[in-house]
Amino acid sequence: MGWEEVLLPYRAADNFEGAALLAQDQNLLRLGAAWPLVPRHLPSPPASGTEVDLEALWQQIRIDFQAWADLAQLPPLAVMRGFKVLKGLRIILPDGSLTHLAASLLQKEAAGKFLAAFGLKSADLQR
Repeated sequence: MGWEEVLLPYRAADNFEGAALLAQDQNLLRLGAAWPLVPRHLPSPPASGTEVDLEALWQQIRIDFQAWADLAQLPPLAVMRGFKVLKGLRIILPDGSLTHLAASLLQKEAAGKFLAAFGLKSADLQR
C-alpha cells in the first residue's frame, strides 16, 4: 500500500471551510499550487489497513522549504506561516497531494487567470 491509498480519506474529506480560507489568500493559493512539486522525504508507508495519525506523520516528513519558497516566489517566512495554515486546515497532505476541494479550487483559479490573460471567456472555448 502506498501513501496515495493511505491518505485517501484525508484527501477526499469535504473541507469546505479550509477551501474557503484558501480561496481568500493569494499566498496560500501560491503555496498550494506549488506544494505537489516541493521536494520532501517521507518514511515508508505503513502496512495495508493501518490507520495513520496525520500529526505524527507530519513530524516525520522533511520538507525543502527553500525550494518551496522559490517555486511559490514567496519569502521563506511567508512559506513557514503558510505551511502552518495549510497543514492545520488539512489542505495539503504529506505525500504532496491536496484535498480534492483545494485541488479543484486551484484548477479553477488557474483556468480563470489563463482566460483573463488571453482576454477569453469560457464560452469562447466552446466554439
